[in-house]
Parts: sequence; structure tokens; C-alpha cells
Amino acid sequence: MLSAITNAVQNTGKSVLSGGLDALEFIGKTTMNVLAESDPGFKRTKTLMARTVSLSQLLREAKEKEKQRRAQQVTVERTAHYGLLFDEFQGLSHLEALEILSNESEAQIQSYLATLDGEQLETVKNDIIAIKEIFIPKESDDEVVQAQNGLTDMGEEFVSMLTELLFELHVAATPDKLNKARKKAHEWLEEASFSTPAVIEEKLKEKPGEPGEEKTEEDKTDSDKTEADKNKTVEEIYMLSIESLAEVTARCIEQLHKVAELILHGQEVEKTAQDQAKVLTNLTSAMCNEVSSLSKKFSDSLTAAGSNMKAEVLNPIIDSVLLEGCNSTTYIRDAFQLLLPVLQISHIQTSCLKAQE
Repeated sequence: MLSAITNAVQNTGKSVLSGGLDALEFIGKTTMNVLAESDPGFKRTKTLMARTVSLSQLLREAKEKEKQRRAQQVTVERTAHYGLLFDEFQGLSHLEALEILSNESEAQIQSYLATLDGEQLETVKNDIIAIKEIFIPKESDDEVVQAQNGLTDMGEEFVSMLTELLFELHVAATPDKLNKARKKAHEWLEEASFSTPAVIEEKLKEKPGEPGEEKTEEDKTDSDKTEADKNKTVEEIYMLSIESLAEVTARCIEQLHKVAELILHGQEVEKTAQDQAKVLTNLTSAMCNEVSSLSKKFSDSLTAAGSNMKAEVLNPIIDSVLLEGCNSTTYIRDAFQLLLPVLQISHIQTSCLKAQE
């Protein structure tokens, strides 16, 4: 009897609870619909908020998925995964730190604007809009990148140009790590050029056999080994290309993060925020051009190394390298956009100091 009473109470409680939740859900949906009807921008804002995911979060999720996939594999082989390598070179950490700086700067800007009104508010708004316009990508940017291609291909000119641009910012930042990563990538490219099938064929021609002479078992073994070396060379070049792109991109983002830190917390800035924005635009273009140049050179090296491979096997490998090159330039440009609030709040702080003086 007690059991029957208990069950009855439990069932009644469940009915009341589920009915209450259904009622709340209905009220919530109705409220959302009323808000959407009264505010045309509400739906769009809600959609944007749902889509707003930081770049570092996307990269971290991709890295975690790859880790899980590898954990399920029976044998662990050395493979080239951009996300994992990018994280190993601290690219993800610097990107997240830059996002935090950017978000904090944006919050400070909004807080400061809330204290202003009238003509003073309009003046500050015009100043920060002028900085923002420099950050808007222009069609001519691609032409500038192509024009710089000759410089970056020549090696040392890229290094000197990078150092000069950083010096123009009047911040104590040197591109040592970036230059080191770039130099290592180009050394790997040079080594790869000596292991192409053309070079291997030359080695085989050094010991030609007599006409009509049948191949011995040793010759057949050497021939099979040479074919294996070709495939191995393509695999190694692919791994080196992904690793190089991940490292150079990580160093570019680290450089931009350091610049942001120095602008916010470094010495007194002599250049205006607009001038700094222009220099940073050129700096980012040079970085993107270097990464694009690297991916193109590695793809050319893969084409040469896999000249005797089937197209359906080689082309996906080459496409993967070119795709990661495009992704790398996107990451660098996105990191550059995160600098906008940093320069804007730096300009506001400088203006406030001048007003106090």
C-alpha cells in the first residue's frame, strides 16, 4: 500500500514538473518571437552570436579531434598534421593570448566611449574609425604582395625588410625566431632538391649494365630500393612542408602578439596609431607573401620528387600543401585584425595623456 502511494506521488510530481517545464519552454519561445518581431535586428544578432567562434578555439578543436583519432589507431606512425604542429610551436598559445589582449582592448574602448558625449564622443569615434579603415583589406593588397615576391625570394632582403618594418613601429621587437624558422625551411627545400628522381637517375647511370645483360637479383633489389626511395622522398618532403608552414606561421603570430604587448605595455610610442597601422599592414603582407612562397616552393619540390608517381596519388598531396599555405595566410591576416582594438585603445590612452599635459 505504501509502495502504491509512493508511486502515485512520484508520478504526480513528474507530471507537474514536466508540465511546468513545457509551460516555461512555451513562454520562452513566445517571448523570443515577440522580441524578434519588435526588433528586426534581434534574429541577425542571435545568428551572429551563434556563429562567433574564435580562430584559436577552432584550431584547438581540430587538434583535439586529431589526437583522439590517433589514440584509436593501433600503430602510431609519424604523420604531418598542421594543427598539432602549430600547437607544438606555441602558435595556438600566442593566438589565444592575442585574442585576450584584443578582447580586453575592445572592452576598454567601449567603456571609455560610454563616458563621453557630444562633440568629444564624435571626435574619438572619428579617430578610431580612421584607424579601422586602414585595417580593411583592399584589392590592391594582393598586388603589393606580388610586388614583394621578388624580395622574399631573395632571402636576406626579407630579413632586412622585416627588421626595418619592426624598427619603424618604434617597438623593441626583433624577428629572430621567425628568421630562424624561415631559414630552416629554405635549407630543407635545398636538401629536397638533391633527392629528386632526376638526381637518383644520375646515380643509376654511373653504373650502367652491358647491352643484353640480364639483371641480377642484386640489380633488381637496387631498382626496387630506388623506387621505394622515391616514394619515401615525397613523403618526407610533404612532412617537412607541413612542419615548415606550421612553424613559420606560428612565429608570425608570435611576432604580432609581441608587437601588441609592446604597443600596450611598452615604451612611449612616437608614431601615431594610424602610421603604426600602415606599417603593420605592410608587415602582415610580407609575412603572408613569405608563407605563400614557401607553400609554392614545397609544392614544386613535391612535383619534381614525384614525377614518376601516378597523378591521383601525387596531386592530393600537392593540393594539401597549397591548401595549408592558404590557411596559414588566413591565420596571419586574422591575427592582424586582432591588433585593431589594441591600436585604437593605444591611441585613446596617448590622447588622454596629451590632454592631461
